[in-house]
Amino acid sequence: MASFIVEPRQILCYGDSNTWGLEAGTFARFKHNVRWTGVAASVLGPDYKVLEEGLSGRTTVWDDPLCSWLPPNDDPAVCNGRKSLMPIIHSAKPVVAVIIYLGANDLKKRFSVTPADIANGVGILVEKVQQAHSGPGDSQPAILIVCPPPCTSEEFFPDLEGAMNKSLQLPAHFDRVAKEKGCDVLDAGSISGVTCSEVDGLHLTPESHNLLGNAIAAKLQEMLE
Repeated sequence: MASFIVEPRQILCYGDSNTWGLEAGTFARFKHNVRWTGVAASVLGPDYKVLEEGLSGRTTVWDDPLCSWLPPNDDPAVCNGRKSLMPIIHSAKPVVAVIIYLGANDLKKRFSVTPADIANGVGILVEKVQQAHSGPGDSQPAILIVCPPPCTSEEFFPDLEGAMNKSLQLPAHFDRVAKEKGCDVLDAGSISGVTCSEVDGLHLTPESHNLLGNAIAAKLQEMLE
């Protein structure tokens, strides 16, 4: 009699440096068990496979000609989350859930966008996931958008001028987009203890990765039950 192997259910985590796991100040990558993706994977267990797709500097829908931290820096579209989402999701499928954790890089002054624009950019990504039929049997996967926690400093990165105030306005707009698009939302800043490092104001502390990973795992369990 043939034996059947049950493949783990795949979850795609689509984000920026906070999904990649960048450590504030050193620019090194946190180890897998520290990153929120690794924490969530540990909580969810072997029935799930968490796929990490985090890129430093990734925006929701904007090209960035100044992404010098990604050599050779010859394509402004590299950081555009809209342009890279489809190749990634179709490479990963089938996925039972897609987590979109973006918006922090959109706060940079050079993009000159409002909190509503940032949330609407996330909404465009949600629509693309809904249209991709990347779930099992060409179904639509569950979608969770994660609102970044508030920026805590504008000193380390000069281009974050005005970001602290903008970031405080994001949760209401993320809630609006989630209602409009029919997806789930989690406000990272509403989780007790989740905060950006005061070193650079933008990247999660190790403790915050742990708390966020546990919260996202719990939310996914609720969504996928």
